[in-house]
Amino acid sequence: METMTKTGNSAKGLSVAVIIIGALMLIAGCVVYGITSSQLASQGITVSAASADNPGSLAGKPLNGPFEALAQINAIQTHMLKATDGKTYAQLGNVATSDGKTYSSNVSLTASTDGQAHSAGEALSAQDTATYKARSTAQTASFLQASLFLSVLAFGVSVFIALMGVVVGLIGINLHVIAKRDSTRQTAASPAV
Repeated sequence: METMTKTGNSAKGLSVAVIIIGALMLIAGCVVYGITSSQLASQGITVSAASADNPGSLAGKPLNGPFEALAQINAIQTHMLKATDGKTYAQLGNVATSDGKTYSSNVSLTASTDGQAHSAGEALSAQDTATYKARSTAQTASFLQASLFLSVLAFGVSVFIALMGVVVGLIGINLHVIAKRDSTRQTAASPAV
């Protein structure tokens, strides 16, 4: 009889602990979602139109949620590809020094975007200067997209944590109900002393 009571009490205690853990997970998920949304909103970014003929349904809205972030990632990608003639950062070769004014090393005519060989230290041709600028644009776009993807990931993780908190809380409630029911049955079944 005493063992049954101790088991019932520990089951009730466990169920309460599980309910508390679920509640904390729900709160943590909601707080992280709110912080991520607040941080994005504080940047004052408005979702850009992907293109004039197909701006997207979220164009012009403040960027403060995961769907707006995904729309902005798409807009950045569209504008970047337009500015770089459809090439990504990895597809744009780099023949320039870090200041973008001179060639970093001897460049063969196949490596140069203008189809001419160049010597290290020589001023960049107009075509290679344009490629350098396009590469810089693509690099900035990649950084912006990566930052926004990180915020989308933060939103996703926070929603997952909150939903798991609900699931854990429901498991705790069910454990509590079962422990209480078993305790009631044991009390009713035990002989009076």
